[in-house]
This record gives sequence, C-alpha cells and structure tokens, in this order.
Amino acid sequence: MLGNTRGLYLEQQTRLLDNQKVNLQQTIYQLEYRNNILAVELDVERAANRSLLQELRTAQEEINQTRRELAFYQRVLAPELDAEGITIDSVLVRTIPATDSYYFRVILLHTERLQQLVRGRMEVIVRGQQDGQRTELNVLELSGAESSSVEFAMSYFSLQEATWTFPANFNPESFVIRVRSSAGQQTERQFPWGELLSSAEEIDDES
Repeated sequence: MLGNTRGLYLEQQTRLLDNQKVNLQQTIYQLEYRNNILAVELDVERAANRSLLQELRTAQEEINQTRRELAFYQRVLAPELDAEGITIDSVLVRTIPATDSYYFRVILLHTERLQQLVRGRMEVIVRGQQDGQRTELNVLELSGAESSSVEFAMSYFSLQEATWTFPANFNPESFVIRVRSSAGQQTERQFPWGELLSSAEEIDDES
C-alpha cells in the first residue's frame, strides 16, 4: 500500500511538473513573440529617425547655401555692407561642454581684387536682458582681453576667436559683429542668439 501511494504521488507530481513545463514554454513563446515585435518596431523607429535627421541636415544645408548666396549678392549689389572691402564671412558660436562658457570664431574676408593690406578693428557685442533691463555686453572684455576691440591687418582673411562667460542672470538675445576699417568705414551684422547655437549643434552632429 505504501508503494502504491508513493507511486500515485509521484505520478501526480510528474503531471504537475509537465503542466508547469507546458505553461512556461507558452510564456517563453509569448515573450519571444513580443520581443520580436518590439525589435521590429525599434528598427522601424530608428530608420524613421535616421530619415528625419537626414532631411533636417539637407534642409540646414539648403539654408546655409541660401545664406552664402545672399551674402554674395549683398557684396555685389550692396557694397555699403562692406567696410573698405572687408566683409564678415562667417560667425560660429558654441557652448563649451561641462562649463558655463562660450566660444566664438569670426572670419573676415578681404573682397577687393587688389591684394593690398587692409587694417581695422572688430568689436563683438551680445545684446540681451539682465534683471529685467536691456543690456549690451562686450564679449572681448568678458574674455579678459586687454582691449574692448581687436585690431587686425590682412591681405586675404582674418580669423578671430575667444572664449567668455556671461555674468549671472544675463539672457542673451543677439550676437553682433561690428567692423570698422582704418579709413573709418563701418559694417555690422547681427545674428539671433538661438540661431547661432542651433547652427553650431548641426555642425557637431555632422562631424
């Protein structure tokens, strides 16, 4: 009797384990099926993101090309935007990672055919709000430069760059480059602050 009882008990345990095995296998199949669906959805999402990123980069390149063409025609049709053959060719502003500081790079071009040396001074200004008041800050002074403007002399181009930190509670709105030639002619370009930073981020993404 004890042997029969033991045998029945083992049969019941075997059936119970078999049922548990079948249930676990069904659960595994369901999880694998769900995982496959999620993997496909993830691949589709990644492909869509790559396509969108490419479209954004293409649009940004078209915008940049339009700006370059506009700058060219401005030099031809509106020479008063240049100061004695000196034009502001490109401006880059970006944040310095893990700091509260910023970096700027400005390239000036000599657009006259005669490759004579031209001289001048350049100021870099940021306009914005500080404690509810409109404020204009000189970036070169913030960078610790000895002068509020930088002198240059060039035959072809001049590259100027610096790093700086804004004072507390200052909210920048626009970035201004002001160039004055040695003859006293002046040209100025103003850029929305957010637009400059967005352009810098696009460059970082592409690189």
